Amino acid sequence: MKFISLLFVLLLAHPAWAQPATAPAAPCPLEVPSVLTRTSETAPQVKCACRITTFQGKVYSRMGQEVFATTEVAQFPSGLLLLEQVASGTYLWVAEYTAIVGADPVPLKVTGYLNVL
Repeated sequence: MKFISLLFVLLLAHPAWAQPATAPAAPCPLEVPSVLTRTSETAPQVKCACRITTFQGKVYSRMGQEVFATTEVAQFPSGLLLLEQVASGTYLWVAEYTAIVGADPVPLKVTGYLNVL
């Protein structure tokens, strides 16, 4: 019985069991600003370390209604401020893009939240 308890403790103490598994990082993460304000002097820009060939960005309200969509990286997400009916609050964004990693195109999809002040 002591042997089984000792074996159980050793298995739990093993580094492979003790640390949670982490997902591999995306090859070219998209850096999207988390805050938009109407009073900022410059529009926040999306950044990516890789070249983006195709892009589709959408912004959704809390109710799940699409309020903004674009295929231009330069208009995402700052183009949301051009809409008159956009209220202050938190919005969900979804971006699907193809990034060139090395010489290969890699399709990626990321999501996040955006606060409009």
